[in-house]
Amino acid sequence: MGAALSLLDVGLTSHLQRQLWQGSPINDPDSDIVSSGYRTLDLVLPGAGWMPGSVTELLIEESGVGEIRLLARALRELTVHKGRSVIFVAPPWKPNLTAFRAMNIAVNKLVWVKASEDQTLWAAEQSLKQEGIGAVLIWLPEVRPEALRRLQVAAQEAKSLAFLFRPLKAARQSSAAPLRMVCKPILPANAQTMNRREWMQAVMLEIDIIKRRGPLLDKPLQLSLPLQLPALPEHIRRAHLGRKAREVKHVVDSGDIAAFIARSSQAALDALGIGEFDFASSNIDE
Repeated sequence: MGAALSLLDVGLTSHLQRQLWQGSPINDPDSDIVSSGYRTLDLVLPGAGWMPGSVTELLIEESGVGEIRLLARALRELTVHKGRSVIFVAPPWKPNLTAFRAMNIAVNKLVWVKASEDQTLWAAEQSLKQEGIGAVLIWLPEVRPEALRRLQVAAQEAKSLAFLFRPLKAARQSSAAPLRMVCKPILPANAQTMNRREWMQAVMLEIDIIKRRGPLLDKPLQLSLPLQLPALPEHIRRAHLGRKAREVKHVVDSGDIAAFIARSSQAALDALGIGEFDFASSNIDE
């Protein structure tokens, strides 16, 4: 396929999901549902969690707004407690094992598929066909409606989680994905009085569900996804923690939040010589 598999040694060795939904699609839990790890989010997700056998679209303005931290608890459940593999197809960054370990995700259950844009859909479909797969995360900026239908069918057949990352402009387009969510970072109210570290801890993620089985939300959710340094070497960690609380102030426009987070994460990673990733803590419950 011209795509390369990487990230540790992972062993990888396909009946349509039920088509008829009965009763309330919001309050009809399924034993295969995977909790998001956030109570307020689970309450508005069909089945009270992430639904296997369907594509979930996450529409983001730029990679790094918190989309991986949003999924981190589900990925931990899949890799640690269920012993299933998670495949990343064509992510725009190099996966960072240090960050995954900091989120208590089993890195030996992760697979990184490097694929060009014209190979991404095929690679995602093939990934969903593998045995032992818990979730497939796919980055596909441009995709035709018929391709989305193919991906949805592949997810139904596999009964695995499928998360598709697309730009915000795709919200105006039709999609076969049963669940579509617009994810935007939110500035804290007192951002102008915060230094960079405080600001990054306080940034929240606004989630607007624009398509789901059941009625739409009255208003978007707001989730707290604090950004923390992962398990960095001790001397780097001490250097960060030793800075005075008001040493440096950063004021940014809401349109620049994602780029700011990405640059800040990259600065820490450059010190380690590893790739950029979306850091997170794993002990916050909403």
